[in-house]
Amino acid sequence: MPAPFSNVVRENMSNPVEVSTTNGQSWSISWVVEEEHPHRIVFIGGWRAFYEHYHLRIGNTMLFSYHQPKFFNVAIHDTRYCEINYGRNLRNGSLPAIPAHGNYTVQFFAIIPVNDPDTLMLPLRFSRDYGRSLP
Repeated sequence: MPAPFSNVVRENMSNPVEVSTTNGQSWSISWVVEEEHPHRIVFIGGWRAFYEHYHLRIGNTMLFSYHQPKFFNVAIHDTRYCEINYGRNLRNGSLPAIPAHGNYTVQFFAIIPVNDPDTLMLPLRFSRDYGRSLP
């Protein structure tokens, strides 16, 4: 966790915390303060199971929302900053990504690349997949 966040919450944050994903699953994850960087909280117990379950990879991003003192909501995004929607595969119990259309919400990060209050460029994939159908 970022040092500024860790410094503010570590005295009052429960251990373990409960991390809930956008598909409604909750995970109990314990944390420690990192020895080499005493101002950073690191998830440990339960984190490997979470990581492997959601097939996290280098380049994925996660948007955490903290609700004191115990709860985190998290949305997982791919390398293009589009949210990955997970659903149950009833045949084998795995969690493949579901395309983000139909009844699913499409979410993405939009990084402000320049100081231009008149325009915001949306991600290429979103524009390509949904641009023609926007009202």
